[in-house]
Amino acid sequence: VTFATDIQKVYDYVLTFELENHYMWSKQRWSLIRVLFFVNRYMPFVDITVSLCRKCYYYPPTCKYGIRLKCIIPVVDQPLVILTIRTWSLYTRSRMLGMILTAFFLTCWTAIFTSMGLFLESTHAMRSPVPEKATCFADVGNVLLYVCWCVLLIYDAGIMILMVVQAVSVYSAKRSSPLLDALYIDGVAYYVLLFIFSLANVVTILTLSTDFVNLFSSFTRVLHSILTCRVVLHVREQANYARCIDGDDVSNINCLSPFPTVPSIGVVP
Repeated sequence: VTFATDIQKVYDYVLTFELENHYMWSKQRWSLIRVLFFVNRYMPFVDITVSLCRKCYYYPPTCKYGIRLKCIIPVVDQPLVILTIRTWSLYTRSRMLGMILTAFFLTCWTAIFTSMGLFLESTHAMRSPVPEKATCFADVGNVLLYVCWCVLLIYDAGIMILMVVQAVSVYSAKRSSPLLDALYIDGVAYYVLLFIFSLANVVTILTLSTDFVNLFSSFTRVLHSILTCRVVLHVREQANYARCIDGDDVSNINCLSPFPTVPSIGVVP
């Protein structure tokens, strides 16, 4: 599963690099979303490096820190911050909603860090029972990790409901465009996928043995990163194209899509 996850991330990076270069690296003005995008975009490669280096964890002390780093990275670098800000923007940056979302975020992440800390305290490193295999494993003392995924389920559900409510309001007014589709339809679809895999993590932890406690954790983490980056890139792409349409200057080089062969990108509706 870990190897497949690593390949998935690298493959998606190759597919979307031109979009990233066109809409993120070439821009001069920095913003919070742009900073969060790059953190979310490249932190999974740190996660991949830690996973690949597990064969170097010969001794329990080194192994212990490797396991903790592997568990902490997905918690610290949660791409949901970007999607939360995007959802808040859909509600015209309502001050009241902003305060509610901030409180919701802090409450959820306090619970996540607490349960993660208790989980790591009960987790001990042990060497592989197979001498030929130079690696180590986590001797899991409890399954409190499922609390993290339960909280993420609640958070995903809350943000998804907000997006669905706003999407229904927009489309009931018969307003539609590629930009709105990227904001609402893609956003809701991505949250549904994230919700499903977060639920799969909870089911896996509660029903399988502790050996499989992290079976889908890396995959879900990378999926969060991939989908979040695609939301940001596609929204910027459609917003740029909408400006070109409004200015009747679609022949401008800055209005051309980096991927003209992909029907959903850079095509006049």
